Amino acid sequence: MNAALKEWSAITEALARGWQIALLRKGGIVEAARDGFRLRHREFVLFPTHEHEQMKMLRPERAELVQPPSELIPIRVFAQVVDVLRAPASHGLLLGDDFVWNEAFLKQRYCYRPDLPLWLLVIRAYRLPETVWIPSRSSYAGCKSWVNLTEEIDVTAAAPVLSEAEFAQRWSTLKDKLGAPDTLNTGAP
Repeated sequence: MNAALKEWSAITEALARGWQIALLRKGGIVEAARDGFRLRHREFVLFPTHEHEQMKMLRPERAELVQPPSELIPIRVFAQVVDVLRAPASHGLLLGDDFVWNEAFLKQRYCYRPDLPLWLLVIRAYRLPETVWIPSRSSYAGCKSWVNLTEEIDVTAAAPVLSEAEFAQRWSTLKDKLGAPDTLNTGAP
């Protein structure tokens, strides 16, 4: 696997711990210059980044997720997209224990480029048996969502972070909260 989605290191860790099952995507500067985020892959590894990451954008009790940057990039989470939905009209639905973001972050996400849709990606996270450390390369730099890793990451032994039953329960609860349909959204960006 060499497809990688760049995400704050804190959010990557929240997925790895099972504290969150979704990501918000509008696209990096590269995508926003065109027409916003596009789901290029339904399976990928998460590429933890510190670009734009700020402790003040997380709920205070989740601030521990922010770690100092390293010269090497730790790849430890394999992700499968279970569903893609437009983010709800009200950011208030994305507050609370289901997410580690705080209200300031959500307001910022909703206000940035209101002409572009904001997507909620429901993620089934799998932890790799061992962290794979890769060098930072210039081709990985920049404000973009997707990178193609030079390294091939073996995800065959990755283990689900949440059991099937626990994930199904969390996704069901989130769907109810958001008023989302019970079927997979096939109109993915």
